[in-house]
Amino acid sequence: MIETWLDFPFWLGVPATLIVWLATAAALWWFFQRSRLAPFWRDNLGVVAPYFSSVAVLFSLSVGFMGADIWQRAEQAQQSVLQEASNLKLLSHLAEVLEPPTTQPLAERICTYAKAVVQQEWPTMLLDGEASPTAETALDNMMLSLAAPEFTARVDATLRREMLSAFNQVRQYRVNRIQLSSGHSHIGKWVLVIFLGFMTQIAIGLVQLDKSRAQAITLAVFSIATAVTLTLLASMDQPFTEPFAVLNTPIADLARCN
Repeated sequence: MIETWLDFPFWLGVPATLIVWLATAAALWWFFQRSRLAPFWRDNLGVVAPYFSSVAVLFSLSVGFMGADIWQRAEQAQQSVLQEASNLKLLSHLAEVLEPPTTQPLAERICTYAKAVVQQEWPTMLLDGEASPTAETALDNMMLSLAAPEFTARVDATLRREMLSAFNQVRQYRVNRIQLSSGHSHIGKWVLVIFLGFMTQIAIGLVQLDKSRAQAITLAVFSIATAVTLTLLASMDQPFTEPFAVLNTPIADLARCN
């Protein structure tokens, strides 16, 4: 259920989350003020706010840790795209200057790979979190160009090692990019945050048992704040999806070639 909610588009996740949390708040208010157990709750006044604020502190800490984890994933996704593009650009520049004319230009294969990533792998990655076979083939062809006997015979060994290192970086950052697009933060963390949010709702209700209107207002305010916060975190949990998506612009710039 949580994974289904995390996969909601942003425009659907906001109202859906608001409805769930406000409905929970309304159910708690009814339980404390209008249910058959309401007289029991009214006879148990005296629960002080500072005591139950410990639940809210745990909730805020869990949200903070979750946010830090999600922002780290977003930073890793951004760095993966930038580093993949940077190493591709380095290989392209070196290939244009140094590659022997007797072999198929490495620059053309780099261009082919960049186009495959932008046109085929990126949509597949967003939809299914999977790699594109076309991009994989293009990457393998780049490796074949670097390992071709004609190439190795005419390029200095030190420079060849640098180019192979750049190629390995492209492959590694591509793997990181695909891995980050195919999953969420650990579901257990989301379970903890949602559970503590619900417990905080209960704690808020328990300190306002004798004030029906104040209880309704505080429950509503907390529920709205929680729903918006969790929706924003959920939308950032997948770093390549809108509205806070990491863009493919650095790689797309390399795909503008003949």
